[in-house]
Amino acid sequence: MRPFKRLAAALFGAAAIFSAPAHAIPITVDGGWASFGFGKAGQTFIEEPFTFTLTTAGILKVTDAFLSGDRFEIFNFGSSLGLTSAPGSVGDSIGPDYEAAFNDANWSSGTFLLSAGTYSITGIVVDSPFSGGGAALRVDTAQAVPEPASLALFGIGLLGLGALRRKRG
Repeated sequence: MRPFKRLAAALFGAAAIFSAPAHAIPITVDGGWASFGFGKAGQTFIEEPFTFTLTTAGILKVTDAFLSGDRFEIFNFGSSLGLTSAPGSVGDSIGPDYEAAFNDANWSSGTFLLSAGTYSITGIVVDSPFSGGGAALRVDTAQAVPEPASLALFGIGLLGLGALRRKRG
């Protein structure tokens, strides 16, 4: 029995050494859509995590594509960021037009605000009427929202009213 245990231990050790570890897939911030395939509901759809680093705030966008009807839960280092939206239809075809799918309520999509830092994005298929499919994600830096001109005009108007009231008083 002892030689069998040694052989088993040797085989287990060799398997651990020679098994292929999961590799991260680096993606470029502001680099466009990165596509991925997935299996049926309940399975991890990103076997190898997408990794990136943000130096400022960013936005992660995820969308189903090809045939509508799939929904995902997105994770960062194993911690849930949330679910994509419920699809508005099942079986509509859009192909690999990720931007159109993201902007169409028939396809599940999600937008996740991220702070500066390092990310390792994975996910699972929450719902799918199919045995697999395709989807995509992208990471963009968050754009600063400019102050609307109307707000500046409103402020000038208030100053004018204040000056007028002061002059009368």
